[in-house]
Amino acid sequence: MPEKRRTMKDLAGDPRFISGIYNYCDRWCERCPLTSRCLVFATEQQENAEDPAARDINNRAFWKRLEKIFHEAQEMLEEMLRERGIELEPMDTETERKLARRRDEARDHPCAVDASEYAKAVEKWFEQAGPRFRERGEALESQHRMELPGADPEADARCLEDAVEVIRWYQHQIAVKLMRAAGSAQRDGEMDIALDHSDADGSAKVALIGADRSLAAWAEMLRQLPDEEDRILPLLASLSRLRGDVEAAFPDARGFIRPGFDMGDTALA
Repeated sequence: MPEKRRTMKDLAGDPRFISGIYNYCDRWCERCPLTSRCLVFATEQQENAEDPAARDINNRAFWKRLEKIFHEAQEMLEEMLRERGIELEPMDTETERKLARRRDEARDHPCAVDASEYAKAVEKWFEQAGPRFRERGEALESQHRMELPGADPEADARCLEDAVEVIRWYQHQIAVKLMRAAGSAQRDGEMDIALDHSDADGSAKVALIGADRSLAAWAEMLRQLPDEEDRILPLLASLSRLRGDVEAAFPDARGFIRPGFDMGDTALA
């Protein structure tokens, strides 16, 4: 008989999952070495096993699955709150205004603004880089046919593809994570809540990791597309400057310990 589907509450009690590991990750499950320890990934995989179409973000099954997960999470949260005697007061108008103002201020944080500008610059670069990629592809094919000594066109092709994937994955995420970091830092300043300060550092660290990896990917791009030096170097410079600004704005971010990723034997560079 097929294994009975486990609810989110059942999965949440499984000791193999690292609590909160999904709070400060980059959501790149295909590249993550800790999916076996992640509750969110396990929940998604369970649903996907029942309906493979749920993998497609454009498929209605995806949204139905997401809605089901949301309701299960809401029920679990309400049960936990009841057990602890916690009641959630409805949000008043003034609080709604304050939250809206905080969101605007987070978007206007200098680091978030610079990260958004970087994302736009990356988009512009890719829009114009098509001919360079075609030329590089033709050169690699030629190397493969000629079997030149010391050349490894297949490895270069993989490295180039990886560089593109890394840059694209973090292109917009860096700004999003910095907006969250800025918003959490504002809450910490207003209410002196340690959790919010921690969230600011954790979110900023994810942004920094995205910047680190993007810098490495751009360096590989420059190695393979040397004719693009005049257009790639400004991107490298802006991203490097942004990284320094984030480290200055969130000085404790690098030292933040992300559950799972930065702990003991599972620590990742």
